[in-house]
Amino acid sequence: MNMPSGLPHPGLVAAHHGAAGQVASAAAVVGAAGLASICDSDTDPRELEAFAERFKQRRIKLGVTQADVGSALANLKIPGVGSLSQSTICRFESLTLSHNNMIALKPILQAWLEEAEGAQREKMNKPELFNGGEKKRKRTSIAAPEKRSLEAYFAVQPRPSSEKIAAIAEKLDLKKNVVRVWFCNQRQKQKRMKFSATY
Repeated sequence: MNMPSGLPHPGLVAAHHGAAGQVASAAAVVGAAGLASICDSDTDPRELEAFAERFKQRRIKLGVTQADVGSALANLKIPGVGSLSQSTICRFESLTLSHNNMIALKPILQAWLEEAEGAQREKMNKPELFNGGEKKRKRTSIAAPEKRSLEAYFAVQPRPSSEKIAAIAEKLDLKKNVVRVWFCNQRQKQKRMKFSATY
């Protein structure tokens, strides 16, 4: 009996675990929900290879990790499709999934990519598309105004307490660890300057 081209072989789940099992369940959803009509271009290995390469390049351009993509898929609200592991996304990009699994995963990743790129184009605030709904991280770079503020704090107290560092970080919208490391580096810099002046 011939199997539909968009669905995995019945023995697939038994033969493979992990990534294959995840994609096998996604394949059933794709077939049932009709996310994409399976045509010759969808099943052509060359087209799948080209899409995998395009997906990887565009994902990198968006600054999104494979793990972020996997966890963010659940936010697309596609019935029956939850998050996927980082290894599944990695295997899709490296073309090490089976042909049927590649076919099953393509429309799901295409849907995420279109949403993510659309959000970026419109500059919409949709962080859940990029990091699975995690809180947006505070930036780690220190701009000139913040640097001047840190230098002013350092002049008053070069060894602030942990609570003071937390307060400074909150006020300047920086990570606490970034502020702590900055003070540590600044103290080392002062030591080097004193050493150079002495010798």
